[in-house]
Amino acid sequence: MSGTPAPRSQAGASGVAFLLQLERRLRLLQDTGEILSLSAQLLGQRLGAQQVACFDIDQTLQCPTLQHAWSDGLAPGAAGEYFLGDYAARLADALAAGQALAVSDVASDQRTATPAALATFARLGIRAFLNIPIAKEGRLAALFVVHSGTVRLWHADEIELAVQVSERVWSTILRAQAESRLRALSASMEMQVAERTREFGRTWNVSPDLLGVLNLDGYFEHSNPAWQATLGWSVEEIRTTKFFELIHPDDLPRTHAAWDAANQGQPALRFENRYRHKLGGWHWLSWVAVPEGEKVYCSARDITVEKKLEADLAARNSERERLWRSAQDLMVAIDAEGCFVAVNPASTAILGWLPEEMLGRSLFDFVLPEDAAATRLALAHVTQEAMPSFENRYRHRDGGHRWLSWSAAPEGDLIFATGRHVTLEKEAENTLRSMQESLRHSEMALLQSQKLEALGKLTGGVAHDFNNVLQIISGNLQLLQMTLDDDPLAAKRIASASAAVERGAKLSAQLLAFARRQPLKPLVTDLAQLLRSTEELLRRATGESIETRLLLADDCWRALVDPHQLENVILNLAINARDAMEGQGQLSIELCNSVLGSDYAARHADVAPGDYVQLAVSDTGSGIPADLLDKIFEPFFTTKKEGEGTGLGLSMAYGFLRQSGGHLTVDSVPGHGSTFRIYLPRSLEAETELPLQLDGPVLGGKETILVVEDDVQVQTTVVDMLRGLGYAVLRASDGESALAIVGSGVPIDLLFTDVVMPGKVASTELARQARLLLPQLAVLFTSGYTQDAIMQGGRLEPGVELLSKPYRREDLARRIRHLLANGRHVTALHQYRAQLAPQPAPALPTGRHILLVEDNPDARAMTGELLAMLGHTVQAVGTAEAAVPLLGTPGLELLLTDISLPHMSGVELAELAARDYPQLEVVFSTGHAPANSGVLDPAARFLVKPFTVEQLQQALQVPS
Repeated sequence: MSGTPAPRSQAGASGVAFLLQLERRLRLLQDTGEILSLSAQLLGQRLGAQQVACFDIDQTLQCPTLQHAWSDGLAPGAAGEYFLGDYAARLADALAAGQALAVSDVASDQRTATPAALATFARLGIRAFLNIPIAKEGRLAALFVVHSGTVRLWHADEIELAVQVSERVWSTILRAQAESRLRALSASMEMQVAERTREFGRTWNVSPDLLGVLNLDGYFEHSNPAWQATLGWSVEEIRTTKFFELIHPDDLPRTHAAWDAANQGQPALRFENRYRHKLGGWHWLSWVAVPEGEKVYCSARDITVEKKLEADLAARNSERERLWRSAQDLMVAIDAEGCFVAVNPASTAILGWLPEEMLGRSLFDFVLPEDAAATRLALAHVTQEAMPSFENRYRHRDGGHRWLSWSAAPEGDLIFATGRHVTLEKEAENTLRSMQESLRHSEMALLQSQKLEALGKLTGGVAHDFNNVLQIISGNLQLLQMTLDDDPLAAKRIASASAAVERGAKLSAQLLAFARRQPLKPLVTDLAQLLRSTEELLRRATGESIETRLLLADDCWRALVDPHQLENVILNLAINARDAMEGQGQLSIELCNSVLGSDYAARHADVAPGDYVQLAVSDTGSGIPADLLDKIFEPFFTTKKEGEGTGLGLSMAYGFLRQSGGHLTVDSVPGHGSTFRIYLPRSLEAETELPLQLDGPVLGGKETILVVEDDVQVQTTVVDMLRGLGYAVLRASDGESALAIVGSGVPIDLLFTDVVMPGKVASTELARQARLLLPQLAVLFTSGYTQDAIMQGGRLEPGVELLSKPYRREDLARRIRHLLANGRHVTALHQYRAQLAPQPAPALPTGRHILLVEDNPDARAMTGELLAMLGHTVQAVGTAEAAVPLLGTPGLELLLTDISLPHMSGVELAELAARDYPQLEVVFSTGHAPANSGVLDPAARFLVKPFTVEQLQQALQVPS
């Protein structure tokens, strides 16, 4: 067997024709199996072979796989895997090199004559074969084999034909495979395109965004269904309407700008505008437009809801901003360092600080130091969780502070807090607490006041009865004294008994003062002057070892008070202070103005808010224990040793000041001393002249007096005393009996009646009706216990004359004589004035310049009028003190003065005038006989009351 075949005659043109026919037939096939099957059949028939096959070479040639085979039907074999063993190993290199192998006889060829190979060839019925390799990229990919069942010499043209066929078959297979892959790829691409087209169609149709293709003329050539869903316009309506016609007029400028940018080639545009809905209204659209060639590809998202949300958010932000700016509460944001990063304008209204003045500063620059520790704790707490309530004080710009109630919560790195201004609430709370405390004090004060009131009623009643008893004793002692001859022992005993009556009367007066039933004669008083006038008396009462200081403020207000009773109160307080200091220490009496407000009044039930004059008496003594302060004003209570005090001094002071509309407090520190503060209501009236102090001789008269007294013993005593003075006396035991006497026509000059009367007719009603019947009747009340019948606010009504029980015979005589004389004098003056009024007397050729001094207002007014009607020039005053500075008046010729005057008497005034103004004439006016007037100058001139006009004119004549 040779590797070089011999030439054959059928090769040449016929071989070429065969190959062309093969190519034509193969070109129609696309399946690899069909290509191999046809190729094997035609090649086998052409070569007269028993079998033609194609092996796939997978890994190695030792195990090729028979893919396709043709057989003449006689040769055995089938597709499958074959094991070629060592034979394949020996042929592998040559085949891999692309060399065709021809074996004419497998039994004689050394390459195949191995037992294993021969067994395989025998089984397959192969005696000769051709192996045509097909190499791909240097590797054996396939192997064409032509088998012969007989020994056969292979010619070169046969080998060449087999090679040509194998190459054409392989290229056809490769083409078919490529076309198959291409068809598959094309089919896959078509499927993908179709799928993507379907996806795009679905996206186009279902997209909520408005998609469209816009031409350069401004018309949408294509639009998706979202246009109609969003704006109500159909595809056709969108296609035939220029898009500018659908845009909101306000948005046209920016839309034109975007359109111009697209026409100028800007690659991508983003803008917003509003499109008109078919049914009306506008929708906001957010556009993305991409120009490409002659088209603009557009996508728009409906942002109407977002725009509304933005508008709502902007409105809410604006609302929050307005709330932030207009809130009355302080709103702040604080960072981790405790500094303000945001402050609303309420800071100015609440704290006086502008927001920019607080920004960046620590909150502790504004928190009061007293609240700093609590604020730090609250700040540490609120960094962890919200704090619903916390209060502290912030500095105000004006230097004060404001209370703020905070609610705060953390958010991120900041703390947001709202502070409500609660200063007024805090002040209200404090006021409420103060009011509650004041109420408690008021309740205690009320209980104490009620207790003292009850004691006052009791002591007042006791004092009334006691005064009646004292009056009986005193009156009888005085009557008894008048009957004594020269019995020294009896006189001594009567004097001792009278002294006891005086002490009893003083005790009774103190009880009445505590009970606020003593008769007061309040005057508008300059307390500073009163204290100066009593300073010497106070020093004598306290002793030389006590340093007494008067601290009197300038321009102290005046007060309406009974000056004599106030002197007693001050003296009592000074003596108490002396005793508390045990004769050694300092006594201070201070006087100043004081305004008591509603807060003070709320704490003291017996005080009304207003202006007061405050008089404070302070000592450096032992003080008063706190548990005794509520008892010191009770009658008979005393901290002194037994026998050293009656316990009525402070109770008398308390009652007198309450009766005067005033107030008394005490502050005391045991071991350091006490301070008693007297508050008396301010008076805006002018200072009042002091009342007349009656003195002089005890004189009686011949007038008729009606005595009205329900106590028989007192009545008898008084009647005896008056008859002893020479008066005619009528008596009655009640008001009705007295009215019957007055109505009987009996002449009566004076009514002397007790205030407290039994029966239907009260003493005041008795006086009123009696004066209706007897207009010139003088009325004098007496009582040991005054009542509201003759008092206003604890003071005697104007014009009421009262003689308090027990009284002395001398006091009774002087008071009655004074009332009767003044009454007759004023009556006579009225009569003379009435006589002169119709036909005034011609003025004296030389009218005189006269200074009139008269304490009785009616007498002063009437006398002044008479003098003026007589042609004189008159200056009229009520006291000697007021007359002193007028004595030097230029042209003053005559001083006409009453003798009985308050403080300085008319006699003392005349002596002063005689000394400083000897040329000044003096005429005394008196209700007493000149011999009993107390004037020692025998040349003195008198005008005895009541006087006639002629007597007045005669007294004023210039002495010859």
